Amino acid sequence: MRKIINYSIFLFLVLLLLVGYFINKKNSFSKKNEIGNFAMQLNIRNQQIAKIQKNLLINENNINNIINPKSIEFKKKFENLKLSKFIDQRLLKEKKLDKHLDKYLFSKFTTSDILFSGNINANGTAYIDFFNNDQNLILATYDGIFAFSDLDNIKNFKKINSNFKQFIDYGEFYSNLQYGIKDIFIDNNIIYVSYIDQEKKDCYDLKIITANLNFEFLNFKEFFKPSNCIDTNNSHGYWAHQGAGGRIFLLDDENILFTTGDFRNRPLAQNLKSDFGKIIKINLKSKKSEIVSSGHRNPQGLFYSKKFDFILSTEHGPKGGDEINLNLNPFAKIKNFGWPISSYGEHYHKNYSERILKEAPLNKSHKKYGFEEPIKYFDPSIGISEVKSISENDNIFLIGSMGNEIKDQDLGLHLIEFDKNYKKIIKHNYIPINERVRDIVVAKNKELIVLFLETTSSLLILRKI
Repeated sequence: MRKIINYSIFLFLVLLLLVGYFINKKNSFSKKNEIGNFAMQLNIRNQQIAKIQKNLLINENNINNIINPKSIEFKKKFENLKLSKFIDQRLLKEKKLDKHLDKYLFSKFTTSDILFSGNINANGTAYIDFFNNDQNLILATYDGIFAFSDLDNIKNFKKINSNFKQFIDYGEFYSNLQYGIKDIFIDNNIIYVSYIDQEKKDCYDLKIITANLNFEFLNFKEFFKPSNCIDTNNSHGYWAHQGAGGRIFLLDDENILFTTGDFRNRPLAQNLKSDFGKIIKINLKSKKSEIVSSGHRNPQGLFYSKKFDFILSTEHGPKGGDEINLNLNPFAKIKNFGWPISSYGEHYHKNYSERILKEAPLNKSHKKYGFEEPIKYFDPSIGISEVKSISENDNIFLIGSMGNEIKDQDLGLHLIEFDKNYKKIIKHNYIPINERVRDIVVAKNKELIVLFLETTSSLLILRKI
């Protein structure tokens, strides 16, 4: 009798588990379906807004100016909190927070005045940079609205008129999340802006334009364009998100560094006659470029250490395989980081032709095939973005992550620390802030850090205590 009772209890528990499983499965499917429908509706709304913007621009108007004609207004969410006070403790696997970031006070300001974004999971996208000895901040939205603010009055960004729209003659710039501005950089009172352009019908590239910085009008002129453009009709297909790149960093008084992706035309990353899938050096006077490194898929972050002569870059992998790449003595020779021959990620699609898989095999070793190994890779991917040094010895770095999954270490900051010889990473901490970190700028004295968080169109400001 006892055995029958135990067996009955066992069967009941198994049945209960099965019922729970199917209910959860049904709810999970329902939730995924609900999210999918919501994303589809949001995409339609974005397209409608883009059409309105396109028609307004024809008549020299702008939808952003209808919302707020003179400024971009931010509202305070919180101010001067320690990291432990605003991080949701439920998101932390470890209660101990990073000691480096615990030296800062955090403040957050949010706006509803930025309309266009570079991702379906973003409310509004913008890039930022310091100027005037780190006393002011300039902001450029994804669709080319420029504004500036005094850091003592971060709630109000005054808009600057410009001729930017004269460089955009294709509607997809406003209607497709793939395109838009990719970075801004300020040096010697000159603003550099990178963006995806349509060079000719069905052929796109990454360009840089520049203007003398003033608060009345930015009169942009073309500074750099690649030697060729990416034809949308190629054997590997076309995806501008994969060609984002566009990061700009000052190398020295005569040159800047610039990252380019491959726009999914993967073999270009290994082609030294192409500017795509590379980190390149551009002379400020002659505007001539030369390749520094090749074999890049989509480099999103860029840093050069003048003290120790190395380039640190971050790179979106395919499905998995986001990379941090370290290039010591980067100008001694052109180093190859392997894409698309080697990658620790996988193709998103499994039905590629034999030709594509032969040209892009994604081997699980770099060194074996003569390439540079990443100093670190992430699988699953973290949606890696900008990288900035926060130490005087350029051995401690902040790296942004976008994506949409906390469990994958997306939506936050990654702090890494190198050993004294820059041979390996000796420390890695993840700080979940539940926001897509699109851009990061650090003041020269390392006492002020500003992040643009595109999930809620916010500025997160870190001031050293």
